[in-house]
Amino acid sequence: MTNTENSENIENINGKKFFNFKLIGIGLIFLLDFNVNTVDILPDFIAVIFISAGIGKTWYVSENLSKVKTYLKAFFAFSMAKLVWNIFYLYIGSESFDNSILLLLTTSFSLIELILSMAVFLNIFKELESFSVQGDRLNHAKTSDYALKFINFFIIAKFIITVISQIPVIITDESWERLSMVYDMYLTADFVKNLFITPCFIVQTLIGILVLSVVLPFFFKIGKDKNLYDFVKSKINRAMIGDNLFNMKQSVNFSFSLFIIGCVFFVDFFIDNISILPDFMICVLFLLGIITLVKENPEIKSKKINIYLVLNFFISFVSYILGTIYRFKAAKTFTGENIDLLKILRFSHNITFHVSVILFFLIFIELYIFIKNLQRKHLDFTVRYFNKYMTSSEKEFDKNKNRNLILAAAAFCVKNISVILPNTGLWLFFDTWIVVIFVFLAMREFYLTKNAIFSYYN
Repeated sequence: MTNTENSENIENINGKKFFNFKLIGIGLIFLLDFNVNTVDILPDFIAVIFISAGIGKTWYVSENLSKVKTYLKAFFAFSMAKLVWNIFYLYIGSESFDNSILLLLTTSFSLIELILSMAVFLNIFKELESFSVQGDRLNHAKTSDYALKFINFFIIAKFIITVISQIPVIITDESWERLSMVYDMYLTADFVKNLFITPCFIVQTLIGILVLSVVLPFFFKIGKDKNLYDFVKSKINRAMIGDNLFNMKQSVNFSFSLFIIGCVFFVDFFIDNISILPDFMICVLFLLGIITLVKENPEIKSKKINIYLVLNFFISFVSYILGTIYRFKAAKTFTGENIDLLKILRFSHNITFHVSVILFFLIFIELYIFIKNLQRKHLDFTVRYFNKYMTSSEKEFDKNKNRNLILAAAAFCVKNISVILPNTGLWLFFDTWIVVIFVFLAMREFYLTKNAIFSYYN
């Protein structure tokens, strides 16, 4: 399988394109607006959405487009704030605001939009030119330079025209009175500003249409170039695979470390009748490990193991509390008045402990299946998409399933019986070593499985 075919297959997993440069041109249409007393006719946030969709995941492989992503976040926040202001302004009405305040807001909004727009398109065109040169599409590289100049001209012209439309507000009322006497007509800042608005709007719209007539064909042409698309897509695939493999190894390493630590809490170790390795911590650590793995591998999610872990956390916690209270009271007093209480505590502890151990065995079975499904998923992926050759022994990683389950059942039976028999003498020695050996084998299995998954990608 070639690299191109491999990339095609990986993209099909996601079910959608990584990017679509045509959408950048469509987004530019929504920057063709005119601010009338700070009212934005075409909301900029729509432009931001289209441009963001246009660059898609190309920011993975480009420092320039990574900057664009940051600028677009700021642009979106600004455009939403501007939209809220527009709604408020239209609801209150212009007569409620002083002209100087409107002038300040209009100029400030236009200046921020100028800076963000130029920053966005400068970095976009830089990278489009770089993609075109690297992909041997020199015709696109030449055209992109002209397109950028047209867009910069439009952005600057829009700012200048917006400011020009507000110039009458700068002139004082006294000056307008003198001008009214000179020209023998009644002039005010609002009257003259309204005269300015229409021609300014027409001029800006004509400039915008001119720019779009040049820039839109460029974006549609570059968006339809399959060779360029395949070149950029292959770069993204390589970057995403590397990034995904890094994240995968981090999550697997973290999760299996939690599983290995969780196994330690299966061993009963007491100091002054207090268990310093409570069983309920197994549920906490295993659940955290499973959640971490499922984030990277949602298709192996198991509701059953989550239910068992959450349920057993509460049962095991209650059993731990009851057992601790029982051992503490039994060690402190043997008076008759406490015998009944001790019997109730011991009986309650024994019942919850037995239920907890049974649930732990079910958790072990489900976790075993969960881990093997994870291992099988990674094995299949490397064989299918990376042409990884696996020996028959590597593919038969689950051949000892029945033996492992039988050994686990024996260990859990010993764990269950231990709460009934005296916790002293030969039985204590026998019970402790069986559980310790089982824990050691379980930790070893987790460690070997983690290394096996990592080996598939080496």
